[in-house]
Amino acid sequence: MVFSFNQHDYRLSRDIPAELTRYQLPGSEASALVNDYLKLLIQELPAESSKAFYSVYLVDKKSNFRLKDDAPFLRAYLALQNDRHLDLSGLGKLVIKEGQFNLIFTPSTDFASYHDNVPEYITLDIEYDMALLEEWEPYFPQLAHFLERVRSGQPATLLPRGQWVTKEIQDLLYRMLHIPLEDPAQRKHFTLLVNTLLFHLLYQAVQQQPASNYNYYEVDSIQAARDMIRKNIRYHFVIREIAQKVGMNEFKLKNGFRELFGNGVYEYLRSERMQVARSLLADSGRSIKEIASMTGYRSVNSFIKAFKKMYGVTPGDFRKRA
Repeated sequence: MVFSFNQHDYRLSRDIPAELTRYQLPGSEASALVNDYLKLLIQELPAESSKAFYSVYLVDKKSNFRLKDDAPFLRAYLALQNDRHLDLSGLGKLVIKEGQFNLIFTPSTDFASYHDNVPEYITLDIEYDMALLEEWEPYFPQLAHFLERVRSGQPATLLPRGQWVTKEIQDLLYRMLHIPLEDPAQRKHFTLLVNTLLFHLLYQAVQQQPASNYNYYEVDSIQAARDMIRKNIRYHFVIREIAQKVGMNEFKLKNGFRELFGNGVYEYLRSERMQVARSLLADSGRSIKEIASMTGYRSVNSFIKAFKKMYGVTPGDFRKRA
């Protein structure tokens, strides 16, 4: 794979410069390219049959490059951070805005990538196995038409323009990019998520559900807030404190939390506490007072009231039935 800048060719290297190491995902196979115009990190993530590539572009000045390879280009392409401006052989200029996706095919890899004075671009593109795409072909007319052109060697896009990702797709992307890929079992899980993502992309192409109101980094912050709550259910957070820790304003955090998880921050915390309490009541010999303390309740009475409101029975009655 050759990248051309101003008639000079560059190849990827396994040496990752310090500026890019913070973007590395554990368990990925990373390569980098560095010149006077940009720093590029491409990471291949291990999925069975399909190949997933998480790419980060750090731009020092307005630039463009051309990428050429003999292999066909058949990928689901998602712009996670900032708009992507491409010029593909046989397709012409294509814009995929931040938070959009498309499925793209060209018989050989030959396209130009344009970068404005925006410091950071992040994309995820997935080279899906043809057999997997054909499994879904009978269910999605647009995909059938797209694959017809692929099989005849004609450049094609699934959609005439990029389609917006939904909150379900955002959640899948977050989970994909936060899996510990060093673990073989987790790599199996990653493959499952990659395949599930394909269904959601195809479904969105047909249904055109409302786009997520939050960008890649905002979703990451909202997910980080959820993780903070789940790991510290004994702690009495205030929303301002959570917002400060994840670097997001309170209003967006509250609304985004409800959009992504279906509950407000405090309702979610209460639900998490109750699930842990129910598990402890069923599987441990701890007293109700201990369980109340372990799940963040300062008084047993408050715990009993909250438990009964959630499950319709007191903790004592639940334990007797368990």
